Amino acid sequence: MLSENIKMLTLAGLLVVGASAATAKGDVAERFGKIDADGNGEISQEEIKAHASARFSDADSDGDGFLSEAELSEMGKERRAKRISRMIKRMDTDGDGKLAIAEMQGRRDPAKMFERLDADGNGTLSQAEFEEGAKRAGRHGKRHNKQASE
Repeated sequence: MLSENIKMLTLAGLLVVGASAATAKGDVAERFGKIDADGNGEISQEEIKAHASARFSDADSDGDGFLSEAELSEMGKERRAKRISRMIKRMDTDGDGKLAIAEMQGRRDPAKMFERLDADGNGTLSQAEFEEGAKRAGRHGKRHNKQASE
């Protein structure tokens, strides 16, 4: 019974990780469609369990019923590659399949970001200001991912 609970928690964790990785609206809709196996526009607990179980089985490349560090690492590589591909599609304004620094900075003004981080306005960032900025960025990322997956 305990091992079944642990397995279900692991499966649910894999599902949540996959959902939080879907940040663009299209990605969320696509993910929903994959989980909604009967296509009725609603996800049941049975569909979540089945989807999570299938993801687990796909990741369990040696079929031993467990996920090794190597198998989890491979899952991470695949997700990372998909995120990178989406990022390039979203930011590559000239369509050359590569990102120039101007394309990467085009969405954010580095000077404005620096001003926001420089809480005391002295023109430099202390370690505390830098860490506070990192905390805010982390909170924003979590909030962004949560909104995208709703």
